[in-house]
Amino acid sequence: MLDKNALSQLQSLKQEIHDSVPRFEGKVRATGGRFGFVVTDDNQQFYMSPEEMEKVLPGDKVAFRVEEVTEKKTQAIVESLISTELSDFCGTYIVKGKGHFIQPDHPALNRWIFVPPKSRQSAGDGMLVKGHLSQHPYPAGRAQAEIDAVIGSSQDAGIEARYMCQKWHLTTEFTEAELQQANELAAAGIDSFTAGRVDLTGLPLVTIDSASTRDLDDALCATVTDNGWTLHIAIADPAAVIQPGTALDLMARDRTTSAYFANLVIPMLPAALSEQLCSLQPEVTRLALVAEVAVNQEGESTLIGLQQAHVKSHAKLSYQQVSEFIADAHQGDIDAALQPSLAALKDCTRALASQRKKACLVMEDRPDYRLVLDENGKVKDIVRQERNDAQRLVEECMLVCNRLCADWLRQHESGIFIEHAGIRTERIGDVTSLLKEQLGLEKKPKIKSLEDYVSLMKQAAACDSGLNVKDIISRQLERSNLTQEDKPHMGLGFPRYTTMTSPLRKYNDLLVHRMIAAILAAQPAPEVDALALAAIQDKQTKARIAANQTDTWLKLQWLKTLPAEAQFDAVIQYATANNIMVRFEDSGIEGQIDRRKVKGNWAFDSKTLSHSNGEQTLAIGQTVRVSVLTLEPDARELKLALQE
Repeated sequence: MLDKNALSQLQSLKQEIHDSVPRFEGKVRATGGRFGFVVTDDNQQFYMSPEEMEKVLPGDKVAFRVEEVTEKKTQAIVESLISTELSDFCGTYIVKGKGHFIQPDHPALNRWIFVPPKSRQSAGDGMLVKGHLSQHPYPAGRAQAEIDAVIGSSQDAGIEARYMCQKWHLTTEFTEAELQQANELAAAGIDSFTAGRVDLTGLPLVTIDSASTRDLDDALCATVTDNGWTLHIAIADPAAVIQPGTALDLMARDRTTSAYFANLVIPMLPAALSEQLCSLQPEVTRLALVAEVAVNQEGESTLIGLQQAHVKSHAKLSYQQVSEFIADAHQGDIDAALQPSLAALKDCTRALASQRKKACLVMEDRPDYRLVLDENGKVKDIVRQERNDAQRLVEECMLVCNRLCADWLRQHESGIFIEHAGIRTERIGDVTSLLKEQLGLEKKPKIKSLEDYVSLMKQAAACDSGLNVKDIISRQLERSNLTQEDKPHMGLGFPRYTTMTSPLRKYNDLLVHRMIAAILAAQPAPEVDALALAAIQDKQTKARIAANQTDTWLKLQWLKTLPAEAQFDAVIQYATANNIMVRFEDSGIEGQIDRRKVKGNWAFDSKTLSHSNGEQTLAIGQTVRVSVLTLEPDARELKLALQE
């Protein structure tokens, strides 16, 4: 039996051994396989074996020790769970013998989660469900889930959008209180809000949008002047009727955006507001924030002023009607009284576009792809639609309005801005090396300032080296961000930029209207903190992803109906060391080629994002012939084979 002194020495020895083992805290990162990593705050990365990964979930914060496996290999051993991010998720219900599971629809969670008998809600094999984690796998490695809702079968009409709304937490219905408040405002009309506003109902404003659009948030007109044009841009003003802190305001803040699916629209505001009271419907008086802009013959623009007004749209025109008028003013059925303004709009926006091309940056036109659905909500055809001149006309008006309003807000030391930082930080080295080589420069160029960035992108666009240099760089840009700071929008080549032209559809635009209204009234503009802007951006991103994933799902269902041996022309969009991402030219379907499965001794060039085997090069912008290798519509995955 050990005496007290021996016990003390033993405890001291155990403590020394414990203290000698490196210990850290970090976040779990999954991989495509069963193993994973845990990453510390200072970006140290430690291997986690499949056995350890069974105990945790992606995103978990854990305390761990590092043990030596071999002389050159160590691994992380989880000692405690600090916090977990993953709670609810959607997926497919799987029945295997007596076992019931959810196969999660999560990019990093590649395991089935057991569902105990009392938590199954009569879900059937193959059904799409939403559930939550009822038992974390730490420490025993046995995760359990409970079913919250059975969403339906993948064959159900409209299941794709319904499922994505559940997956990305999009609210699809308005409450009775929200609808009642919207209906009461619509019934009361705008008379009580017109006091102090300028009467601009005499302006020959028209809306130009898709024929089916009802939430009309902008109307335009232009007149010829001695040195160019005066352009009026009227933007619907829901901020005038939706008061901060009301049920409608809190609801709009929660939704943050309208979401558009192939067979479903989820509006930010109830139809009584977005399609009636606040929509710039023809021949009715509506509230608007109107920007008056002077444009000279060279396309240079100046904001004359912003006015809170009541206006009247004199016609609801479609893109098709206006595009035909632009091509030939003698065609179409547009009222003769509106044609002088439309002719001025055509010339004015062409001057604006020319100046923007000269001084700023113009993003490439990309076609739209319209999904034609059958009575069961499945795709029966995909129609490629090129952008027309009417869409470009409206785009120029929105760009100049947003840009000049950003300048105006900066002058008044207020605003919400859209920042675009240009090249991703980790890609600047390769991009500047590419520019040095392809433009024949003596040394790597600086690309941090707006002026340098715009100049180099213009040179890249004009480069005839045989590579699509501008496209290669464009695939390596940061995403834009909402910010309170006055920062450049590199992607557009603007010193600053905001958006205030879609307040019926985006909550940050509605907030900008409130800021402008306060400044016009000589009152302090409301402030929006960084956390609130981050929440708005996060929800808008989720709505966009939900719509994109729904489209992908529907498109791949359609692709599966085509002959298995079908081949397609596809354009290379991006490439990594192992994969090449392409888009079908006719349908916009996107898929991936595993370059490792392409015959030949291929090498990847990180500067040009291309693969070459000495005889053939696969580069961004190149058209290749592909066929389907594997296709899983429900998982939204398409793997392609490159044809010789």
